[in-house]
Amino acid sequence: MKPYTGLFLLVAFPGLLAAQQYAAHSIPDSLLAEADEVVREEYYELEARSEKMGVIRYRKVVTLLNKNSDAHVFVLGYDTDSKVKKLEARIYDAAGQEIRKLDKDEIRDFAAVDGFSIYQDNRVKALDARHHQYPYTLVYEYEMTAGGINFAFFPRWQIQAYRQSVEQSQFVIRMPKGIPLHYKALNMDLEPQVQEGEKEVIYTWKAQGLKAIQEEPYSPPASESLPGLLTAAGKFQVGEYTGSMSNWKAFGAFVGQLFEGRDVLPPGMASEVRQITAGAGSETEKLAALYRYLQDNMRYVSVQLGIGGWQPFDAQYVAENKYGDCKALSNFMKAMLKEAGIPAYPVLITNGQLAYEIEESFTYPLFNHAILYVPSQDMWLECTSNTYPAGYIGSGNAGRRVLLITPEGGQLKSIPALTEKDNTTSSKTEVQLFADGKAGIAVELEATGSRHESYRWRRAYYSREELEKWFVKNNGLPGLGLDSLEIEAAPDAPSAHCRYRGTLPRYASKAGKRLFIPLHTGAPLEAVPAKVAGRRHPIVIDEAYTELDTSIFYLPEGYQVESIPKEPVIVESSFGRYEAIAEPKAGKLVYVRRLQVRSGRLPAEAYEEFRSFFQQVAKADKVMAVLVEKKT
Repeated sequence: MKPYTGLFLLVAFPGLLAAQQYAAHSIPDSLLAEADEVVREEYYELEARSEKMGVIRYRKVVTLLNKNSDAHVFVLGYDTDSKVKKLEARIYDAAGQEIRKLDKDEIRDFAAVDGFSIYQDNRVKALDARHHQYPYTLVYEYEMTAGGINFAFFPRWQIQAYRQSVEQSQFVIRMPKGIPLHYKALNMDLEPQVQEGEKEVIYTWKAQGLKAIQEEPYSPPASESLPGLLTAAGKFQVGEYTGSMSNWKAFGAFVGQLFEGRDVLPPGMASEVRQITAGAGSETEKLAALYRYLQDNMRYVSVQLGIGGWQPFDAQYVAENKYGDCKALSNFMKAMLKEAGIPAYPVLITNGQLAYEIEESFTYPLFNHAILYVPSQDMWLECTSNTYPAGYIGSGNAGRRVLLITPEGGQLKSIPALTEKDNTTSSKTEVQLFADGKAGIAVELEATGSRHESYRWRRAYYSREELEKWFVKNNGLPGLGLDSLEIEAAPDAPSAHCRYRGTLPRYASKAGKRLFIPLHTGAPLEAVPAKVAGRRHPIVIDEAYTELDTSIFYLPEGYQVESIPKEPVIVESSFGRYEAIAEPKAGKLVYVRRLQVRSGRLPAEAYEEFRSFFQQVAKADKVMAVLVEKKT
């Protein structure tokens, strides 16, 4: 009877095999260490059926070990060129027994609104497969057709996330013969198994037994730390346009097709451009005048349908409707400059948090934004901002590798990063101290570069009430009663000036005959990097900046300085410098603080030095002066 027992159990109890597979206790201990979730198995397949479309099939089994995992949320994007044919999710308990399958009405379907679009065809299917008891296991499955941009932009296989271990994962791409496939492995040795058939070539990659990786503070982009795979089609077609990602020049030529012929202004607008620039004596003046016109008359609103995700509306559309997305506004500015005899190129860029730093050796256009480049001025223009001065593109765009769309095709170029000399705050604070601990305060502050952006933006878009409420909440002085506030942004430079007066009901702490005075009147440095044992990754300092603060304390009548730091506090390192000094004078006390941090990369072994620098700065920022009543 023994030969038949196993067959009988499998037939009579089909859930038994799943229970054995999905039981949490079957996960190897090595994959549980420092993990919030374990991918038990994953299968990801793209079947490219032509240059225009393909089919994606996906299945993932993941065990959630604790509440820190967000794997219970699953989101799938699609549009009119793609169709979701199947989306299912099942929940299993710790023993691997199925609890339930999610109902269709638990799968939400909504427009992927970005806050700026008046209409777009991007949509999202989302589900939340939450269970109350850990560990539990989820099984997701979907199948969808992919066309248009969703197909042209080939999948990125993210093999592993932070605090996630992987038992086994597999990625398959089926390509029609004659269409090249380009791929690049990230952070692990990964070569495909290749099978050639009569009509297709099948590429298969596998990964297994990957232990959890911890995210570290000040780390490089995840693409430099986590294993993954980038893929790109050597040939694709979107609508009537054909393209290739074999290299940046080829991809740029494809994008150039999408912009071609769209920089022609209507006659009335062309005449207006000539009038605007008639009084300008130089190319720089013409450019500035046209940029101001763009800011004063056009607004950023996105309309993205089909290929509109990559192709701009033409200049006539923007001229007539007075709005456009980043591509359309950049193209409109290009058209105005062209009318004024100034050549300019569209630029594809990644704005904000960087997920992947593009490389010359592999074409993977992970861009989310468009700006404009004027070669004769070596100037970059952020055409979606109604407030920036010409030539300032914002900290979210600075220091990036970008793709210029030139008549010859795509060309990679680097935008300069903002330095510690660009991003500055300089303040002068006068504090009138009183014997009961109260203080009157008057401040003048100048901010430049990234440090001025919040002042400029809020000055332009906040009401007076909103501006004062924001300022009181974020100025670093608890209990500030604001008497006056003035904020001005320079029209032609990335700088802002702030003046304010107010009262502080409890600035000093009183103990008997003594007053304890915080010397640093700004927000103290509190974000000291966390302690990390066995640092693995390089340290990345994204923002460089300089802070220079001068505080003048006028002593209460009858008080004198009893105690201050006798020597200047100086902390130096390869990436920064801090200096603070207190000096008593007749009836007052002057405190000068300077902090400078340079951007860049440090080796992992420098982390303790890096952390120690900020620990010392944080400690120095809490230093007090002690005043005492004079003896009578």
